[in-house]
Amino acid sequence: MFSLLRFVGMLLKKLNSFFGRALYCGRYYLLAFLFFLLGSLSLNDKKSVEGQDVGGYSAMQEIEVVPVFFGEEARYFDDRITKLLEDRGFNGNVLIARHGAVFYNRSFGYGDFGSSEALNDSTAFQVASIGKTFTATAVLLLHHRGYFELDDPVVNYIPEFPYPNMTIRHLLTHTSGLQNYMWLIENRWHSTRLPNNEDMLRLFVRHKLPVNFQPGHRFDYSNTGYAFLALLIERVSRKSFAEFIEKEIFEPIGMQHSFVNDLHDPRQVENVAHGYRRFRNSYIRIPNNYIDGVLGDKGIYSTAIDLYKWDRALYNNTLLPESLQREAFEYARLNNNRTVNYGLGWRLQTFLDKKVVHHPGRWNGYRTSFKRFIDDHTTIIVLSNTNRDVLRLVDELQLIVFRDEVKRMTAENDALTEEYHDSEILSGGFVR
Repeated sequence: MFSLLRFVGMLLKKLNSFFGRALYCGRYYLLAFLFFLLGSLSLNDKKSVEGQDVGGYSAMQEIEVVPVFFGEEARYFDDRITKLLEDRGFNGNVLIARHGAVFYNRSFGYGDFGSSEALNDSTAFQVASIGKTFTATAVLLLHHRGYFELDDPVVNYIPEFPYPNMTIRHLLTHTSGLQNYMWLIENRWHSTRLPNNEDMLRLFVRHKLPVNFQPGHRFDYSNTGYAFLALLIERVSRKSFAEFIEKEIFEPIGMQHSFVNDLHDPRQVENVAHGYRRFRNSYIRIPNNYIDGVLGDKGIYSTAIDLYKWDRALYNNTLLPESLQREAFEYARLNNNRTVNYGLGWRLQTFLDKKVVHHPGRWNGYRTSFKRFIDDHTTIIVLSNTNRDVLRLVDELQLIVFRDEVKRMTAENDALTEEYHDSEILSGGFVR
């Protein structure tokens, strides 16, 4: 470190003869900055080493943590977020980016409680319903390539599909009215063989389940719809769902640690967080079951870093043209023209007047959240594997990340309230 500083000092001294006294004085500021920068790097290295402790956290490896905040402000965010996660007994990975740059990435606890294997940056979690964002994007990719229109009937591409008036858009927006396939498999699947999406279709055909309502009549969150979308992808592309997602989405984006967990074609993956549920003072691992054989609504594994790559690809329109990507983030409409808080594979909401596109996930001990505040390129990614709800935690994290905006809005509301009361007093309208 000191040799580097000595070299920079000598270089600046040489340059001084050409650029004058101002540069000569400026070298002290540069040297001070280098001391600060190298000191920060040393501190980050120390944290990285400490992160290797059992149950500790680790710094990012593949994505650089960029100093979005500095000095006391940076320490506040780092300490405040870490303390919140530790106080909540959080087990999992958290990545937060602001203004397009990652400033927080930590791993807490274990991926395997049996072997006390600590989580790290490359640990893959079952992302549960976050996987619907990939399924929907795959459908939009095929639509963009001219394979079908979103308002085409599903039966045009899956002839056995028993609902002739149901469109691809109905499946994407959870307005189909389809009954729950999980109940059907649990109660009507009697084979020892693991069912797949084709088997699910055959169950629907055989048992002729009616729809819960006319397609497009209302919103009703449907895992079944996304399982049929996965089957649509397979029928149209003539590739397995896993192959299409991995070749057409993961590989172009560089999501090296992400995969579709197709139990009909199992693979050996070393660094995977297993799903658990808490029982007294210990954790019990939750095994795969028959329902895990069906894909599209779940079944995708990814890491916080890979999901951040997914986040950047969405901003950069890497896979879809901007107009189609924008359409995915628009509120879906029912038959009566009312809107619902869901787009094409994305939940939609606002926070502090900022548009939010996001998706939570919940399955077999995994609790996940992928929340994107797209107005200012802020993203909060939370992956956990201990069956504990993370949605309230995400709400608390966003209050920390948007601390200044929350303070400003609170102050503005207080000022408006005070102004209102003053006007009431002056107009004689004060209520005792």
